[in-house]
Amino acid sequence: MRVYSLALFKKTKANKASESLLVCARRIIMAELPNNEKEGEEAKRQTADNADASSSADTTVIENAADASDIAKESDALEASKKSSDSSEEAKRQSRDTKTKEKAREAKAKEKARAERKREKDRARAKRANAAAAKQRKKDREKRIKQAGGGGNSNRRNMWLLIVTTILVIASVFMFMPPQDKINQGLDIQGGLSVVLTAQGTDGHEVTQEDMEKSRAIIESRVNALGASEATVQVQGNDQILVQIPGLSDTETALETIGKTGKLEFARADSFTDEEDQAAIQNGTYMQQQMVTDGMGNQFPTGETTYRTVTGSYTPLITGENITRVTVDKESETSNYYAVNLTLDGAGTEAFAQATRELAPTHGQIVIVLDGQIQSAPAVQSEITGGQVAITGGYSLEEAQALQTVLESGSLPVSFHYEQSQVVGPTLGQDALMSGLLVAILGLTLVILYLICFYRGLGLLTAAAMVVFAIFYLGLLATLSAFGLFSLSLAGIAGIVLTIGMAADSSILVLERFREEIRMGRSVRAASITGVRHGIETSIDADLVTLVSALTLFFLASASVKGFGMTLALGIVCDIVMMLLLKAPLIRLLAPKIITRHPGFWGIRDCEQAAPVYAELTGTTLAPDENLRPEKTTASAKGAASTKGAASDASVKKGTALASAADQPSTDIPKSYTHKTFDQLKGRFLRRDINFMGVRKILLSFSAALIVLSFAVVGIKGVQFGIEFVGGTSIAFHNTGDITIEDMRAACADAGEPEAVVQTTNADGSAGFLIRTTNTSPEDAAATANQIAGNLGIATDSFEVNTVGPDWGAGVIQSSAIAFAVSLLLIIAYIAIRFEYKMGIMAVVALLHDLIIVVGIYALVGREITPNMVAALLTILGYSLYDTVVVFHRINDNMKESSLKCTFMSMANHSINQVFIRTINTTLTSFVPVFGMLLFGGETLKDFAFAMAVGLIAGSYSSIAVATPLYAMWKTREEKNAKLVKKYGPEVQLFTFASTLPPASNEEAKAAVAAGEAAANKEAVAAETKAKQSPKGKKRNTHKKRH
Repeated sequence: MRVYSLALFKKTKANKASESLLVCARRIIMAELPNNEKEGEEAKRQTADNADASSSADTTVIENAADASDIAKESDALEASKKSSDSSEEAKRQSRDTKTKEKAREAKAKEKARAERKREKDRARAKRANAAAAKQRKKDREKRIKQAGGGGNSNRRNMWLLIVTTILVIASVFMFMPPQDKINQGLDIQGGLSVVLTAQGTDGHEVTQEDMEKSRAIIESRVNALGASEATVQVQGNDQILVQIPGLSDTETALETIGKTGKLEFARADSFTDEEDQAAIQNGTYMQQQMVTDGMGNQFPTGETTYRTVTGSYTPLITGENITRVTVDKESETSNYYAVNLTLDGAGTEAFAQATRELAPTHGQIVIVLDGQIQSAPAVQSEITGGQVAITGGYSLEEAQALQTVLESGSLPVSFHYEQSQVVGPTLGQDALMSGLLVAILGLTLVILYLICFYRGLGLLTAAAMVVFAIFYLGLLATLSAFGLFSLSLAGIAGIVLTIGMAADSSILVLERFREEIRMGRSVRAASITGVRHGIETSIDADLVTLVSALTLFFLASASVKGFGMTLALGIVCDIVMMLLLKAPLIRLLAPKIITRHPGFWGIRDCEQAAPVYAELTGTTLAPDENLRPEKTTASAKGAASTKGAASDASVKKGTALASAADQPSTDIPKSYTHKTFDQLKGRFLRRDINFMGVRKILLSFSAALIVLSFAVVGIKGVQFGIEFVGGTSIAFHNTGDITIEDMRAACADAGEPEAVVQTTNADGSAGFLIRTTNTSPEDAAATANQIAGNLGIATDSFEVNTVGPDWGAGVIQSSAIAFAVSLLLIIAYIAIRFEYKMGIMAVVALLHDLIIVVGIYALVGREITPNMVAALLTILGYSLYDTVVVFHRINDNMKESSLKCTFMSMANHSINQVFIRTINTTLTSFVPVFGMLLFGGETLKDFAFAMAVGLIAGSYSSIAVATPLYAMWKTREEKNAKLVKKYGPEVQLFTFASTLPPASNEEAKAAVAAGEAAANKEAVAAETKAKQSPKGKKRNTHKKRH
């Protein structure tokens, strides 16, 4: 029992020991189990064997001890096996690493090959996209050409427009031939009298429209009684009446008749309250003869009579309303004086009979008062009952007839005074007309010759268009004359001369844009569509700005310059109509075949020769069939030899390109060849930009100095204002022959004007004199002029008299200021709507610069400021803006060009260069007729011409040196333009060719290509990284750290 128990105890203890060994063995085996599946199976089999061995140990203690010994041996064997397994696993791991590296290298090579194949496909796809895009653009271009002027329908439309133009020309010739009979002539051309009467209210009575209309009718009846034909009497404003009597010779009588109030009154002498009036009536001193003293001291009567003005009050017996009939007869058969006989109505007859009956016993006097002046005071000898009254006062026949006219027409409801008067001799007016026509014909001829010399065949085309314009213009003037809406004046002639320059300007704008389109690679046919359209748009913008000033002159300025505003406005309208009906259709019809086949004759050969150079410099290709606008080479196509990868495809999809790569010279063309062709290129255009903006500070400083100098000259020398502003009389004598200035001064002294200012003049090569006095009475001024002419033997139809009242100047200044302000506001509004408000403000700043310089030069040379000069200044408002608007129009076009890659300052500088040639040509063609007026025109034309000549030069300068720099400096401050300055630098980039694309340097091109290659390499690296991170390429961990 004890033995059994001991054996059982030993057995239990052995079992526990074997179990412990088995657990340790399992742990060791599990910890070092290899990743290989075969090794795992072997470990499992050994574990199972150990488990069987441990289970059999339960039978006996001896067997358990043997099993424990076996287990120990097996553990030793396992340890040895583990060591050998570790060495083999290390060898296998190294082998696997080597294979993984080889597979990675193979994957990288495959990815690189795939990237290269993808780039090749991208290049091919980009090439196909470029070809398709070029083909589509060509189709679109042909479609536009067909719609706008390249197809049969458009050709028919152009033909119909030319037919309409032909009909208008024929009708115009019918309307204005002969022009001297069909176009009404103004007073300053026919000769005659022009006066402006201003009404004056009395005793607080305001002038009403009824008073003005009644006065107009009375004055018209007086004018008709003078025997004048085609006279004009019209109300002007609220309190003025304009009277124009063409062809009138006796201006003195007319002046004495027209403006008289005609208030006739009869009063008893004892009713006068003023003692001096009573004494003058009793002594007969109310009427005095004017005397003149000769060199010997002898006095002689001048034939002029002055009448005393009543200073007190009196009680009228009868008035002019009681008069039924007025006749003129001699005072007596032996008298040399005439009397005015009156027939009174019933009430007047009764009142006059009663007064004479009371005064007859004492031989009392009845005083006859006309317009407040005592005409006569006869004594009553007996009662007068028949109603017949005679007015005596030492009247000549002309004076008596003038009084008869006044009394017959009745008295005016209000009194008037002469505000302005002008007397022009008929010979003088015709001479002025001939000189004006000479200037117009000479200016037109010179402009046409210049256009032919510069543009050759296109110049001939323009000359024909200008002739048609002139015919249509004359026809329009004749049509308005037929309806009484137009009369040609000297100011109107100045407007006609200016329209000649404007018509030439519009033609130049169209031709220059047409030539530019050809130079940029368009076909002649395509350029006739797009180029002509852009040129007409620019010309219309410039014309409309000038039209604003012309209409402002017509509606708001003084009457003396309305003719100028009207002719200028009509000329602008005719120019716009002719551009649309004649110039555009004619060029579009001739372009496809005639102009294309003879480029040398039509003056476009230099532009066609420049087109390939343009393509080389801008990296573009010309269409092989039509030489249409070159197609840009996109960045993907440019980079065919480089590795741009997906970046090229993205640029194709977006339809964009790298500007520096697209705008640089083609890399396929040798640099030496390109520059050689460019240097040898000749033509009437700029090959390189002038750096105007680079010297903008110098230009602005110079302009500021001119303004300061102008103010200094005005402050030191002052400005001389004409009589129109200060009042007085000017008498201009023409064709005075050998008369000296001393003779003229002596004649002025004899005529009662010893203080007159006498100046010599020269018009059309004929000597003359200009006399200025402070006299504001038109009657006295006319009498003085007639007396001077009689003393010196000058023909009475060879002088001009202008008289202006003291208040007339204030009205002229007010109307001019209003016209000036309205013009500025309208110009700013138009430019702001059409372009932007900053352009409008800068244009007005440049305009003020021009006006200040003109006034300064006027003060420097001592010319007078006259209404004609003011009209010229107002015209400069629009005319000097012509070049500015042209530059702004091109800036506006370039701002819309997405391919521009430069600063705003550089783009503005290039815009100036693009229009620089046409600026020179438009200035010359406008200056030529104006300079002709300055040389050969009369005084009226010279007033316009001098201001316009200075304004044209100043306007052309300010468009380059003032308006554009200030506008560019203002725009550069904007955020988006400031970023461009940071990107491209503050320096002004100069363009190598007059195109719409900026030239990129070779460095920029290389940078673009490098950027494309960098993008492609970046994509390849990204693809390679992605391949490495894919599941197939992941590395497996071959072992773990032993715990």
